[in-house]
Amino acid sequence: MTSTTGRFATAEDAVGGARRELGRLYPVVAGVVALGICLWRIGTPTYWRDESVSVVVGRSGVSGIREFTGRIDAVHTLYYLLIHLVTEVGTSEVFTRAPSAVAAALAAAGIAVLGRRLYSARAGLYGGLLYGLLPITSRYAEEVRQYALVSAGAVLASYLLLRSLDQQRLRAGWYIAYAASMGLLGWLHLYALFLLPAHAVTALLWDRRRLHHLVAWGLAAFAAVAAVLPLVLVARGQEGAQVSWLRRPGLAAPYDYGLLVAGGGRIVLLALAAAVVAGAVRLAGRDHRNAAALVVPWLIVPFVVAWTISQAHPVYHPRYVLYCVCALALLAGVGLEAVTERLTGGLSVAVLALACLAVAVLPAQLELREPRSRPDDLRSLAAVLRQRSRPGDAVLYVPADQRVFATVYADAFARLDAAALHDHGRDLPTDRFRTALGSRSRIWVVEIPPPGHRYRTPLPLRNLTALRRDGRFTSTGSWAFGGVRLALYSRHGG
Repeated sequence: MTSTTGRFATAEDAVGGARRELGRLYPVVAGVVALGICLWRIGTPTYWRDESVSVVVGRSGVSGIREFTGRIDAVHTLYYLLIHLVTEVGTSEVFTRAPSAVAAALAAAGIAVLGRRLYSARAGLYGGLLYGLLPITSRYAEEVRQYALVSAGAVLASYLLLRSLDQQRLRAGWYIAYAASMGLLGWLHLYALFLLPAHAVTALLWDRRRLHHLVAWGLAAFAAVAAVLPLVLVARGQEGAQVSWLRRPGLAAPYDYGLLVAGGGRIVLLALAAAVVAGAVRLAGRDHRNAAALVVPWLIVPFVVAWTISQAHPVYHPRYVLYCVCALALLAGVGLEAVTERLTGGLSVAVLALACLAVAVLPAQLELREPRSRPDDLRSLAAVLRQRSRPGDAVLYVPADQRVFATVYADAFARLDAAALHDHGRDLPTDRFRTALGSRSRIWVVEIPPPGHRYRTPLPLRNLTALRRDGRFTSTGSWAFGGVRLALYSRHGG
């Protein structure tokens, strides 16, 4: 009898050990799946204006980055330096978007790691896979901006906070690493610091008896903010150009954000909401209080902070709190596991549910990967210039300081003379502009209206009006590429 019981125990231990080993592979599975999805047709969509800035400024070198961020976009300095390293290898859409795709994959893997520590290995796997399937993940994983990197950084910072708070004895190393990760996040994007209030709630709810952990978290948070303070001071001086286009979000903002996450599908949104609610209910019990303390504030607090501040001073945009989607995926993964763990063949049921989600979001995923799926079609603009421009043609950027927003396909602009109608990259005074027109026979106008058509000076529109009213020229072609417009003016008889 004893030997039989021993054999059963040995067999159970072996099965348990095998499951634990398999569970350790789940983050790899989630990361690989997410990477595959994010790399799928990553080079097909055209660059658009925000990506143009990243690539043009990135390939301008360290001195060019320093000069540009000294005037505008200081908040993106760290990202531009990263893209500079990438453009040393290549400037195609695949190369420059690859860091974002890798970051999304790392975020998915990190979600799986967090899920395993907070609830179960399967919950982490489901959360990581769900994150990779969401259309919003692909949208920013296929973009030359830092939002996917910020999401990966938020996962890392949350993991480091978990490890910091989970120690019975305070270990300074975890808090130092946490402070460094939050400081790095702030340098990647200032509004990533909205994660700090969420972590404050986590620290307060984690274990109220261990006040030394609250003190340690407070010091780490202070160090992170202090590290970002120089960027904050510089960014305040550039704030008018950075966020003046933002508008106060209304009461429908959470619903609109949910639709964006779900790829516009209301059924998908309802399914996600149901999974999130199931996850929240499961974590509400005493056994998982700490898990709830980490994930629920991460999902809610940054959005609430951004929305609240924006009622007086708009700072909210869905992509600025994109890192909340990681918490949503993690909570939905817990919900899916909670619903299926007691079912016969629960793993198969969960996989089927994820497969249904993949089918449901497939139209949105395909739409994201269309060549003209971005707000601006700079690839087609470049194609027109390659076909129709002539060496020595002049080009007028309206306004001049928006040039970087359109010139990512640099070879298409190589034959154009930008110096003739600009003053060292700035708008010419209108009287000088009229004089400069006299020596030109063909002029291309690349009009890139700033957000909200908030021009810094009246010069760009005055000069464009002067060209349109100049009787020596006539419009011989005009094209619209999303928010960017192209026009050709030719001298009569030229």
